[in-house]
Amino acid sequence: MQTNSCPGTPCGQQTCLVIDACQFSPNYDYCFLDALVKQGQKMVFATTEFAHEYIPDVPGVKVFRCFFYLARFVNRLTRFRPLRRLLRAIEYPLDVLILFIYILLKRVKLVHFMWIVWPSFDWRLIKLLRFIGCRVVYTAHNPFPHELKQKHIKKYARIYHTVDHIIGLTNYTREQTVGQFEIPPEKVSVIPHGDFDALFSQYGFNRALAKKVRDKAADRKIIAFLGNIRPYKGLDYFIEALPLIKQRLPESFFLVAGSVLIGEEKNLKRKLTENCKPDELWADIRFLPVEDLKAYLAVTNVLVQPYVSASQSGNTAMAYAAGIPVISTNVGGLGEMTEDGKTGYVIAPEDPNAIAVAVAKCFTNNNYTKMSRNARKVADEQYSWEKIARQTVSAYQQALSSDKPGKKA
Repeated sequence: MQTNSCPGTPCGQQTCLVIDACQFSPNYDYCFLDALVKQGQKMVFATTEFAHEYIPDVPGVKVFRCFFYLARFVNRLTRFRPLRRLLRAIEYPLDVLILFIYILLKRVKLVHFMWIVWPSFDWRLIKLLRFIGCRVVYTAHNPFPHELKQKHIKKYARIYHTVDHIIGLTNYTREQTVGQFEIPPEKVSVIPHGDFDALFSQYGFNRALAKKVRDKAADRKIIAFLGNIRPYKGLDYFIEALPLIKQRLPESFFLVAGSVLIGEEKNLKRKLTENCKPDELWADIRFLPVEDLKAYLAVTNVLVQPYVSASQSGNTAMAYAAGIPVISTNVGGLGEMTEDGKTGYVIAPEDPNAIAVAVAKCFTNNNYTKMSRNARKVADEQYSWEKIARQTVSAYQQALSSDKPGKKA
């Protein structure tokens, strides 16, 4: 098979099929596919409909929505999660069979998994794809699932050893896969997470929402936590920090917005009430449509990411593109995405006082202006999708030129 060895050019005009069966990362997927198409790549996207809002198709990308037809239909009738999970488990093998037939008919030679849905089943699929001559790339957004169980380690180790190439979004992920599983270093590329501007530019802007938040904040500095709420994100520590921030920065106002994926919304609201006065807080606990998320980014001064574990965060790149400094805990790969004192501050995890100190430092002297400017520069340079696409093409070329599929474990 001939491949084009020049970085940044199409991989021998091979079609690349990208799989995100559950739409775990719709914003990232859109920007990733858009960037690769602009580099001249031929892309097919195998996925399902995003459950929460309409995501437009990327121009130039063929979208094959082959996953979870029945579950999507039932979702329109009921929000009963156990039933939807059962239907997805039943459907998934059948959907994969349809996709496999498509790959055979279209003679696809490069398959890129964005996420692993069912580790033991997907591992067998990867082995089968390699047996028929496909090269397989896997993006390890995280080395393991956030809610890690011991059984995951062995299952993901098999996947890492079987695929032709791995893309990690931070050096931490590369170190984890290479160190824990004896993966050859040359098999893992570090390619960062870009911002979401390519997708966000397709949506409007909720100016009314932004005005309401600004009016309530009344010229106070808006300190925010944005995004889906799960235990690993450490939101409790940010909530505990709220009165400490007020002591150091009296002119502060707090914004907490996002949906609770794991945990109880009632407990979250109770903690917010206990730690913050109503006139000092804007809480919006729900899935955030893009128009609303853009409104919150427009009013946010500082983004706090008090995670207790993480390998990377798309919110960091998103904030930088908006000129927002980020306070991140030094866990996993999260700390390496923030330049301490330049684009924000890196602090110890599980320390509400450290959050308060860092927030106050953001507004000392002219720190804020400098960090905001630096954040935009980093977004333009380090997290540029054009750069990311070129690096991805190089990873594809490496996968296509790897040893003959079917010989690895």
